[in-house]
Amino acid sequence: MSEKVDSPAQRGFKFEREVASIYRALGAEVVHDVAIAGNQIDVLAHERTTAGTLIRTAIECKAYSSQVGIEVVRSFAALANLLKSRGLIERAAIVSLNGYTRNSREAAAEFGVDLIEIDDLRKKIEKQPELLIKAKEEISVQDHISDVEIKPKRLFVVMPFAPEFNDIYILGIREVAENLGFVVERADEIEHIEPIVDVIQEKIRSCDAIIADTTGRNPNVFYEVGYANGVNCPAVLICREGDDIPFDLAGVNFIKYGSIVNLRERLDKRLRAIFDVDQP
Repeated sequence: MSEKVDSPAQRGFKFEREVASIYRALGAEVVHDVAIAGNQIDVLAHERTTAGTLIRTAIECKAYSSQVGIEVVRSFAALANLLKSRGLIERAAIVSLNGYTRNSREAAAEFGVDLIEIDDLRKKIEKQPELLIKAKEEISVQDHISDVEIKPKRLFVVMPFAPEFNDIYILGIREVAENLGFVVERADEIEHIEPIVDVIQEKIRSCDAIIADTTGRNPNVFYEVGYANGVNCPAVLICREGDDIPFDLAGVNFIKYGSIVNLRERLDKRLRAIFDVDQP
């Protein structure tokens, strides 16, 4: 009988928990898998300097079988800069299982992202195994409590990646969901080494609902809407006013928007209704 092999998502989760446990063992206050301003952060560490200054570090964990590349650094740096500008973190770091490319190291130096290898973290705590064991137990309990508590709703957005849709996504969808306390992701924001179709399917299976913009009849969008329907994932369908809706979807209650302002108002009401969020 062959041994069960962890999925990429399971390997990633275990790696995140190891990183969180090491930081906890080294004295930091740690939260694993936390939502900050509508973004999922693998590990958030709170540490104090000798002068008593609080340093909050957002940590991205990458259990890749190969070196982390430049696109991962650029993507995380953009998120880190957003969180820094809002006063939510002071530092950003990536922890890798198998190191970094030269280009990624150069980009990290430019963008102010710390690059850490897991072996270096392990060495810091190897002479104090009892602290690591205790930290792992604490993180495990914390994760269990988080599973029991009400977690932020997670939305996955499917839409064309053309530049003309960027404002629709950022201003019309992302900000609305963020204001409701939800976590939002779009496929092009996800760093991955697995086939993108597998990644998208996993995100759809694990989210609370998808928001799909069918404007332009993009075949990938319709495939993802169909997949969501097949796994019983709720879908909020939107499209621009005047856009043709396929016959099979004619009975669906689309949000038809003529402007971003119009979309924001209608999407806010729809999400509040779906997830039973009180009106402001």
